[in-house]
Amino acid sequence: MQSSSQLFPVQLVSAEVIGSLVEDIYLLKPNNCKDRTVELAVTRLTKQSSAALGIHGQPVILLHGAFSNRRHWLSEEGEGVADFLVEAGYDVWIPEMRGHGLSSVNQDFANNSLDQTVEYDLPAIHKFVLEQTGKNVSYIAEEMGGFLVLGALGLGVIDQKTITNCVYIEEEKPLSLRLNTKIFAKNALWRWRKQGVISGQRLGIGTENESYLTIKAYLSWQNRLAFNTPSGLLLEGALANIDVPVMVVGTKSSDAIGPVKNAKWIYSQLTTTSKSIKMYDYSESQTSRAYPNAGITLFPNKGGCWDDIILWLANTPTALDCTDAPDAISTQG
Repeated sequence: MQSSSQLFPVQLVSAEVIGSLVEDIYLLKPNNCKDRTVELAVTRLTKQSSAALGIHGQPVILLHGAFSNRRHWLSEEGEGVADFLVEAGYDVWIPEMRGHGLSSVNQDFANNSLDQTVEYDLPAIHKFVLEQTGKNVSYIAEEMGGFLVLGALGLGVIDQKTITNCVYIEEEKPLSLRLNTKIFAKNALWRWRKQGVISGQRLGIGTENESYLTIKAYLSWQNRLAFNTPSGLLLEGALANIDVPVMVVGTKSSDAIGPVKNAKWIYSQLTTTSKSIKMYDYSESQTSRAYPNAGITLFPNKGGCWDDIILWLANTPTALDCTDAPDAISTQG
């Protein structure tokens, strides 16, 4: 594999123009865990006019949730939330987790776990984006993706000094409800355990597969007051170690239908001096477009959460000066 990086083998597998966007797709082979077949696809999106001049804005990494891929942020036509962020001046990077989207299915897919993503995959992706941009990074991540990012920050596997800010987004309907936990637990969980892989298409909740170990651990964390992973990853209390500015985006219905650890719970655990929480009625603030083989792409509406996210990203202290930022005042809106 030819390398576009000094860190590990990286191949630029595609460079295309989609509408007004330049789309570069990289395939990373970190070789940092026992399964050496792991490859991670990362898509970079920039304005065509800016790319021609070599001008790039603040890098932001969009991380998808469970049973999803890059199409959650970017449609086949080059539209959606990712395009919205590029038009706002951001240098957008979209990783896809092991076996999702353009990331090939690794040999030991059935044994993929939250631990491995936090300890191996996210740090590799983060270091690659830092290397390519030379700038501190912002994160926008949805539900399980947000859990992974916050976990990586809290456990120290990603250097917080290289983070500008982070946005955690709660899905309109939590994963436990989309899986219909009661039926899932009583009638289906044992079947997926034997297979080792849960099919999002068969369950009608997404286009991608997840390992049984990943989903079991995530649901256990989301629905219990105390939980550690089998390998000893200490997830409880880790959020208190986060110092970077964090915005939590939740749904107004989460108190009524959400599990124990909803957006408000996550916000309450954060002790960073710069944090914000915003609650929305998602039926009014977001629209989506579905694709037969690529899932659902988010399209922001004016006045919804995405305008507020853009404003927050631009005005948190470390977004203005990521090296000598003063303490920020905690805000809740």
